[in-house]
Parts: sequence; structure tokens; C-alpha cells
Amino acid sequence: MDYVIVKILEEPKLKNPILIEGLPGIGLVGKLAVDHMLDELKAKKFIEMYSPFLPPQVSILEDGTVKLVNMEFYYWIGEKNDLILLVGDFQGITPDSQYQLAEKTLDIAEKFNVMRIFTLGGFGTGGITKRPRVFGAATNRRLVEELRKYGIIFKGGGAIFGASGLLLGLGMQRDIEGVCLMGETHGQIIDAKSAEAVLRVLTRILDIDIDMTELAEKAKETEHQMSRMSKIISEQKKAIERQQEFMEERPSYIR
Repeated sequence: MDYVIVKILEEPKLKNPILIEGLPGIGLVGKLAVDHMLDELKAKKFIEMYSPFLPPQVSILEDGTVKLVNMEFYYWIGEKNDLILLVGDFQGITPDSQYQLAEKTLDIAEKFNVMRIFTLGGFGTGGITKRPRVFGAATNRRLVEELRKYGIIFKGGGAIFGASGLLLGLGMQRDIEGVCLMGETHGQIIDAKSAEAVLRVLTRILDIDIDMTELAEKAKETEHQMSRMSKIISEQKKAIERQQEFMEERPSYIR
């Protein structure tokens, strides 16, 4: 079996296409954002990508049938730019598989003359915030300066793992510019609130309108989870403080 099999269902003629990656990552931020775009834009699937580098399983669909795990590419025709949306339930399971899947994705990008790549993900902080910020990293300084006006925070340090990072790094070698948008998130929950923050920034950059109602509802549930988590953490801290106070007041004996 080939390492990566690309099944082309249609070859649409796209103008100035932009590739947007939304595979699973921290807080499922990127996946939630792109899945929402997919639903709202009514994008059309045109490529399926299969690989033994993905988990060895099938997914059970709502009608009881099964589907082999894969990655899928959808396209949407816009007024200024067309979009290619990359989605899937998994990323490559080994480091070398991440490289091979990213390279094959870039082959597809080149085939359709992709001009820019946006990768979406989460920026795990371990903290809880009601208003997630959006952090960014780009393949050149011109892009950094171009995108600052959207309120994206660019700062040095750290790393971007998986497809969100490799598509930028390997894309640079093919002269494809790219940006990673990362929503601030705790990192241990599925964070629709952070996904909403990322998507609001992305839609402003792309100058497209997307109904956020459904994602906003999911974000409210995330906020409830955050609130519950915050209370639990607060109670744990108080319990630790009480225990420390007890130990300090407890008489000690020398034998």
C-alpha cells in the first residue's frame, strides 16, 4: 500500500485559492473553527486523502455505516478568493508521517496554485480566560505587519507542532507564505469559545461573512465548563491553604 493515497473527486478551477487547515490539535480549536466554516459555507468535497499513517480504524457514521479514517479537502468559491478547507478527525501518528502528509498536502496546494496558507490551532496556557486572545506566527515579517491590525498578538518563543507548524515550514521551501492563528485556551477542554475567537479574526482577514450563531452557542457551553473548572481550582487552592495553615499551627516534638 502507498504511504499516502490521494483520491481526486473533482478538479475545480479556483481563483487565488487560500488553504485553511483545521485538523485536531490543542482544545480542538482549529477543527471546530474549520468544521463550522465547512457547514456554513456549504463547501464541496473534492479530494480524499488516505494513509496507513492515520489511526488503523473506521469511523461509525450516524446511519450505522462506516468510513475509513482519512483527511478531506473541500472548496468554496468566493468573490475575492476561493478557499480550500482541509479537515479530518486525526493527524499523522508518527513524526515522519506528519512530514509525509504535510508534503502531500502541499503537493495539492501547488496543483491548485494556492497563494497563502492559514493553519488554525490552540495556544495552551493552562489558564482560564473569558475573552480568548488570538496569537499568530507567520512565514515573513511583511505578513506579521499586515496582520497586526486585526488584533493578532505576535510574539517570539515557543513552537508549533504537527500539521499547523509543518505546513508553514515546508510551505516556505516552496515559496508559499503562511500564517498560524492560535486561540488562547486552557488546553484540557474542547474550546469552542477559543475557536469562535479565531474564526472571527480569520473571517475579517478573508472579508467573508459567516453566521456564528451555532458556534457561539457551543462557546457558551465552553464558558460554563470554564466556570465550573475555575470553581474547582479555587476550592482546591483553599483546601491546600487550609492544610498548610493546619500544618504550621500543629505542635512539633523533638525526640
